[in-house]
Amino acid sequence: MKTFSAVFMIGVALAFAVQLHGDEFSEHFIAAKAGVVNYIEGRPQVSFGNEGKVAATRGEVRVGDSIKTGDQDRLELLLNPGSYLRLGYNSELLVVGTAFESMKFELTRGSAIVESATFNRKVHALRLATPAGDVVFEKAGLYRLEVQPSAVYLAIHEGKAKWMKEGVEVATLKSGKRFVLAVPTPGGEVQFAKLDKKDADELDRWSRRRAEFLVAANSRLSPLLMTSLSSRYGYNQRGGWMFNPYFGCYTFLPYDGTFGSPYGYRYGMFLPVRMYRSTPSYGWDGPSNAGGYGRSTTTYDQRSTAISAPSAPAARMESGRAEQDSRSSTLGSIRNR
Repeated sequence: MKTFSAVFMIGVALAFAVQLHGDEFSEHFIAAKAGVVNYIEGRPQVSFGNEGKVAATRGEVRVGDSIKTGDQDRLELLLNPGSYLRLGYNSELLVVGTAFESMKFELTRGSAIVESATFNRKVHALRLATPAGDVVFEKAGLYRLEVQPSAVYLAIHEGKAKWMKEGVEVATLKSGKRFVLAVPTPGGEVQFAKLDKKDADELDRWSRRRAEFLVAANSRLSPLLMTSLSSRYGYNQRGGWMFNPYFGCYTFLPYDGTFGSPYGYRYGMFLPVRMYRSTPSYGWDGPSNAGGYGRSTTTYDQRSTAISAPSAPAARMESGRAEQDSRSSTLGSIRNR
């Protein structure tokens, strides 16, 4: 039975490697772009000009696209690896820029949440435009933006952002407050109220469940599945997107242990450990004498700490799994940043 299981798992790994080579979608995930749909509820619409279609998981939105949700639709977009944008009910988002160094979206109505464990302004740039000006993100964290007919609100649970109008900075906005992005008071102060965790609504709770599910999916990635990626992609990056076929979505796979969700969950990491072995060589494959000069060869011992990540919310993994509306039996790929 053990032999059969081992052969089966090797077969899965080989099939996965073949899929990586032939899947055109994997080529997108090598590119440094944001805007892939990771999860949907309902039938959000993606339109460009007069042409529209229903959004689909693993689909890519492009510059100029408009994403619209109704009163039963929600959607999650991938930004840079480790960062997500979640669009709430009755909202509209315009895609302006998708390169990691110039990500920009415009929220014209409704609500959006940005969750990021990895945002670094030295290599990333994220801006959300609104009718009241632009919000420029300065740090990883947790943000919620609401565009209402009467005003625009920005809640920063964790992080830091700048409010810009017509290219001029109005204010620097820090965590723990819900700001009103309107004309400042005569004294120049921005209106705000302190955040209260008890005020969380359905969008906040849904975003937390999504974060919990994604960390659980990360903690259940198979070391064999991850090892099969190493020969194609290497590990010179700090992390990437990896498609988890068992959960039907992409999740963040960090290569060090410094990243955690702002909701309090820590990502497990896949740590490749490089090991060196020296074998004597005299330019031929036969036996060699002691004392000869060594030829260095390199092997990789891939080690995963993901399964034992102490803060991964495994207890609620099954309930989170039930939220996934779409499944995929196709093994996917990884996107390095």
